[in-house]
Amino acid sequence: MKRNDRFQKILDDIKKSTKMIKILPSDRDVKKKLSEEYPINPESLLGLLLENTGGIIIDNWLRFYGTGEINFIIRNWLIPFKNIVIAEDILGGLFMYLDNGNVGYFAPDCLELEDMGIGLRQFLYWCLHGDTDTFYIDYRWKNWQDELSSLDYDKGVAFYPFLWAEEESLESRWHSIVPMKEIIGLEFEFLKQMQKTQE
Repeated sequence: MKRNDRFQKILDDIKKSTKMIKILPSDRDVKKKLSEEYPINPESLLGLLLENTGGIIIDNWLRFYGTGEINFIIRNWLIPFKNIVIAEDILGGLFMYLDNGNVGYFAPDCLELEDMGIGLRQFLYWCLHGDTDTFYIDYRWKNWQDELSSLDYDKGVAFYPFLWAEEESLESRWHSIVPMKEIIGLEFEFLKQMQKTQE
């Protein structure tokens, strides 16, 4: 099957989703830089997504990285792990390739990398058609849809006290819109401090 036909199948699957999805345009300069820095097979599913999209937004909550406004290269520069990060949620949760080929989730509430037990194709299907509402049920606040409808793609939602800090409930925390760079930076800085105290 030709590459364009394979991506068309992805688009057809996206159209079947009941979720609100935006596909951002890709940028030629970003694609060129990507090919120079990352040896990603253009025939793979990840290669198809990066070649044809500048990012995919699902329910204004999940974001697949691309070669455009949600820049795969810049986002991966923020991550101190050797794993490739492919997507994020607005809380600072990160989805990345594991050595075993599965997708892992770096959870913002415990700052640990968890194997989701599924590959990229299954992960994409879950994002488009799966029960992501239940997965995030403990972190959805009242009127979150309205608040996120105009959220910039380089920003996310930070909670205070932080999600990894003990607190009775989500309602007992307050939240604000901040750059994703700041959210991710704080996560890994705190993780580094935790690891030092355990040495």
